[in-house]
Amino acid sequence: MKIAITWDYELFFGERSGSVEQCMLEPTERLLALADRYKIPFTFFPDTGCLIKFEEQPECHEDLQRVKTQIQTWDGKGHETGLHIHPHWEKSVWKDGHWKHDLAHYKLSDFSGEEASRIVERYAAYMNVLLAHPMQSYRAGGWCAQPFAPVSEAMQKAGIRIDSSVFKGGKNTTKPYRYDYTHVPNVPHWTFTDDPAVLDSEGFFTEIPIASMHYSPLFFWKLFVLGRFNPKQHKPIGNGVPAKGGGSKKDLLTRSHRLCVSADGYFSTQLNRALNKAQRTNAPFMVVIGHPKALTPFGLFTLEAFIAKHHRNHEFVTLSSIL
Repeated sequence: MKIAITWDYELFFGERSGSVEQCMLEPTERLLALADRYKIPFTFFPDTGCLIKFEEQPECHEDLQRVKTQIQTWDGKGHETGLHIHPHWEKSVWKDGHWKHDLAHYKLSDFSGEEASRIVERYAAYMNVLLAHPMQSYRAGGWCAQPFAPVSEAMQKAGIRIDSSVFKGGKNTTKPYRYDYTHVPNVPHWTFTDDPAVLDSEGFFTEIPIASMHYSPLFFWKLFVLGRFNPKQHKPIGNGVPAKGGGSKKDLLTRSHRLCVSADGYFSTQLNRALNKAQRTNAPFMVVIGHPKALTPFGLFTLEAFIAKHHRNHEFVTLSSIL
């Protein structure tokens, strides 16, 4: 089976963005060292709006140069880079040494079609200048890839042919999010035109969905208990605060949720279960999502154990090479 481990490379978007050092550079260095040890590739989705905003802010230029160097390092090592857009950066401001985010413009659909298209074109052009290997894949910030029609032409012009924003069964309509993937084609991957959740046999784009699974309340009870009693191992390396809207603590502790298969922190304990499920259903591949900012010492240990166990019997690949 092909396994693609993908990373959304970004800061936090809540009350505190966190530092570039702890949210992006340090955890990604650990990931690149892990990839080197097992000679496997990853796929990274850098938050391009963040980098463009850093260009405008002199105080961020040193961090920006280090981020560019890291991106070009992984590009040179054969890791894939995809386009990742959190368009709220268009409205973010630097104040008193911190970023202030306007999450009323969190999704491309919060902009007019013309504005959204310009964002896609500008962000893609910016990233491709940095890379030796042009981008082919896209992941919407916060999984919010609907509607896709307003940016379809811009994506084609940018050379994007693959989307990986969908996870089967996923749905969130709590602001600032809006996506509904509860009814998607019952096939491993599919082509589409205007909506990544709707199959179109003549579609230009291919949806390669992120794997998903049910997480019980017990899983989240364990996560919260471990975080409280052993924070050294279970506290994220990233030092920011997440944006609200991802589900309340009470909600997570009282009912099951269908969420992405993830390499973040304690979620990495479920990778073997997800792989077993994929094998039972004869799935040809499994796409895993992660965020360097959400890595924990425990999660990195568990992720490495997963890779060490399976790298000889399964093929770890970049996202675009799945096709």
